[in-house]
Amino acid sequence: MPKKGLSRDRIVDAAAALVEQKGLENITLHELAGALGVKTASLYNHLQGLPELNARLSERALERLMGSLESAMEGKTGTDALRALAACYRCFAREQPQLYKAMLGLPGFADNRLDELKNSYMQLFRRVLAPYGLTEQKQVHFSRLMRSVLHGFVSLEAAGFFRRAVEAEESYGFAVAQLCTQIENAAKEAAEHGAK
Repeated sequence: MPKKGLSRDRIVDAAAALVEQKGLENITLHELAGALGVKTASLYNHLQGLPELNARLSERALERLMGSLESAMEGKTGTDALRALAACYRCFAREQPQLYKAMLGLPGFADNRLDELKNSYMQLFRRVLAPYGLTEQKQVHFSRLMRSVLHGFVSLEAAGFFRRAVEAEESYGFAVAQLCTQIENAAKEAAEHGAK
């Protein structure tokens, strides 16, 4: 019988906090149960085991990232929205590095909820690009380019790179500015072709 007050959401929240303290690779169900004040067996009333917990952690991480991105971009369009998204993305990865790492496991998990969430995440980037009047194909390319640049930068930064000469903040700003310029140029090109 499930322990009163224990739910999958409560377990995942506790796991998310524990992951940030101990590291994603170091979490165990036994330790999680201890943090919740329950027996390990009680967790199995809500989860099928560590693989499902990892899937739920990935889900929670992406939900939090998307919520932060939506808030950061609220009321903004075009370059302002792109810059807000980029700044928020880096902030999330720096403030919640283990959850960010958990999010990267999403492609390895498959269920309807996760598929919907992954699609919503990709659509978020596409929505930022929508006002530029790009073709569907260009939106896909730029969405992938944006995610690749942002992820690549924050991953290298987390690994300890970018600590000499030019400040990482400046380099990140430069990378985002280059992305914005490329997208704006593609939008101008699309508008010119449309006018012909």
